[in-house]
Amino acid sequence: MKKYVCSSLIIFLFSIWHVSAQKNLISNGGFEDGLNSWGAGNAKVSTVIRKSGEASLALVAYVKGKWEGIDQKVKLPKNSKAILVSGFYKMDDVEQGANAWNTAVIILEFTDGDKTLGEGIPLVEKTGTEGWSAFKKNLRVPDLATGFRIMIALSEASGTFFVDDLNVKSISVEDLEKETPVSKAN
Repeated sequence: MKKYVCSSLIIFLFSIWHVSAQKNLISNGGFEDGLNSWGAGNAKVSTVIRKSGEASLALVAYVKGKWEGIDQKVKLPKNSKAILVSGFYKMDDVEQGANAWNTAVIILEFTDGDKTLGEGIPLVEKTGTEGWSAFKKNLRVPDLATGFRIMIALSEASGTFFVDDLNVKSISVEDLEKETPVSKAN
């Protein structure tokens, strides 16, 4: 009986270590290396306002009507069935543009090479002023997906949008079924 309990405990502890030790699929999700690994855009790095570490992403738009943002394209590990996307954001005076979707956004699109699969999935869509808040979402990976594109933007909105500690990890289908709120205050 002791062998069974000991073996079970070892397997359980290894499982916990394996999940927590998984690599972040996003490169430079904490913006510690400036904007390295991120596509061209009108973004800056803030070393003053940050959730953790030495830096965060800062998007600033003084007028509405222009997309201010950056993106990163990521290749998924083979046989990925689900991912967990998480991070933190902060907003100062973000005002909606002409349309309801013109807000501060973090959007994920699944891809197959250069082809987008389906619609972009909004992870954050916000206006107003808000202190550092966490977001977290489990997503099923479409069968044909080989990667994803994550976009952070002021979508034709004005204001300041900070993002830090972005993380994307492959998870099991069982973990996908666990309920995760899209956003919650931290």
